[in-house]
Amino acid sequence: MYLFVFYAAVAVAMGPDILREIRRRRREDTETAEAHDKGSRRVIGITGGGGILVGVAAIYLLPSMTILWHSHIMFAVGIAVLLVGGAVRRYAVQTLDEYFTPTVKIHQNQQVIDTGPYRWVRHPSYTGGLLEYTGIGLVLSNWVSIVAIVGGLVIAYVYRIRIEERTLSEELGEPYQRFLDRTPYRLIPYVW
Repeated sequence: MYLFVFYAAVAVAMGPDILREIRRRRREDTETAEAHDKGSRRVIGITGGGGILVGVAAIYLLPSMTILWHSHIMFAVGIAVLLVGGAVRRYAVQTLDEYFTPTVKIHQNQQVIDTGPYRWVRHPSYTGGLLEYTGIGLVLSNWVSIVAIVGGLVIAYVYRIRIEERTLSEELGEPYQRFLDRTPYRLIPYVW
């Protein structure tokens, strides 16, 4: 039963991203985007997938790092965090609408979006992604799993944010700089 609930939650939270990526690959020229992206999309994919592999391996290789506090509650909290992360990410993507891409890419006549979740943080889709992966780590109920999954993704997102903000500053100029000044937090309101 737990496995079914977990897979269903992953499908609900992450399924829209997977479907969007399949559709994008069919219609988008990726060469131009990859020039701005500097491999950050690949870094996110490798650290996200690698973190999950290490996280699952840690369950079996490091059972002494298991979180022993009420496993059924830990599972429920993990599922809730995963689903909240999916909702935050979906809200961010829908707010950006046609400007959202999985690579760093500037659209012709692109505007700076500062509504919806972009009022509070600069990169709410990454906040949602971190919540999704944190939820997976909590479901695995192993300290090493959480650190491997979330830690790798934080490193990848910090790399991506630097590239993205530099590119948007260069391409969008003053309007984007005003957005940076108005919205000082990158991922977590009042933290960073």
